[in-house]
Amino acid sequence: MQELQPGQNRPLGGGRVKIGVAGEPREDFVARTQIGAVLLAADGRARDLADLISADQPRSRDGAVAFADPTGGFEIDLDAVPVTVAGIALVLTVRPGVPLGTTFGVFAAIRAWVTDAADAPLLVFPLPPTSRGETAMILAELYRRQGQWKFRAVGQGFAAGLAALATHFGLPAPEPPAADPGARSGAGQARETAFSGTGFCVHPDGYVLTNHHVIEGAREILARSPRQRCALEPVFADPTNDLALLRAAAPLAGVAVFRDGPQARLGEAVMVVGYPLGGLLGSGPQVTTGNVSSLIGLGDDTRSLQFTAPTQSGNSGGPLLDGDGAVVGVVSSKLNVVRVHEMTGDIPQNVNFAIKAALARGFLEAAGVDYQSRLPRPTRATADIAAEARDFVVKIECRG
Repeated sequence: MQELQPGQNRPLGGGRVKIGVAGEPREDFVARTQIGAVLLAADGRARDLADLISADQPRSRDGAVAFADPTGGFEIDLDAVPVTVAGIALVLTVRPGVPLGTTFGVFAAIRAWVTDAADAPLLVFPLPPTSRGETAMILAELYRRQGQWKFRAVGQGFAAGLAALATHFGLPAPEPPAADPGARSGAGQARETAFSGTGFCVHPDGYVLTNHHVIEGAREILARSPRQRCALEPVFADPTNDLALLRAAAPLAGVAVFRDGPQARLGEAVMVVGYPLGGLLGSGPQVTTGNVSSLIGLGDDTRSLQFTAPTQSGNSGGPLLDGDGAVVGVVSSKLNVVRVHEMTGDIPQNVNFAIKAALARGFLEAAGVDYQSRLPRPTRATADIAAEARDFVVKIECRG
């Protein structure tokens, strides 16, 4: 069986094949996730809900794609797929109704697989370890190219779950699940959960940039720093690229500046300012330093870069600053060392990821928010940059 990396593809030819998903621990994976196959037109979108094949709708209207219980995979007659179908996406989501906060990060391994009609293994795509909080995923795609079917390893995650996945394919967003009566307190109020991250002000009117996964599922969002506290309102979100724009009820004390010209360079010194571990390390911002270790993210993701400045849970959404204090990235995640150790026996150190500033700037432009930028300047003392960042970096407190 051939193992693929993200972005790689291999020909399948025609005939009958089986595709599916497996995860570990197996029992938890089956209980907490659900899989689907989405038939796609040439524009990459589904025509209607009949193009979503799953345990609830186990067969496509032409019969070429069928859910194969109990394997949890799909049997596909590639020769019988109509010419109007240009591709078939294999998708995975966290089941509605599982405990709040459940993401793919709870599983030790996830992999997509392909066999022939006789169950002989052909291809496998092990999803690379990641600590991002995805709740929906396009794992792989079968697509038609010059009359031949191919399999592509994808691994595109969505922090906003099933709703974001539906929007991506042009399908109606699912109705939210009914409230669980057992999730209420004795006073009859919904049991609240609290979670936090970091954000930074990008406009004098109080616009704050952060990760989408920081605020996902929040009913109330607050900005807090040693100097102020105010409410935040969601304005614009991009779950695919894990970015969110909020607006503060009152102007913040400072505004971050993006770097113009050359973006972050390999080996360049960088700084992280944020509020890790929900205030456990103190109520003020925490500062760590390191350098840019790679210009691509996990699985050759060109939207991200890697850096060595130590980060913890709660740093997500904070700015990655250069030696002059200009923004060159948005901190997004760190490598899950426990899972990597389980898979390889090695313990990686200080492998962290940030969304590149160019992508964040494009997000702000799409939202119609002006931001400040400047050309690179000589480096300054870390203490001076940290003092300046205290005015534009805030802790984001969420209740959901």
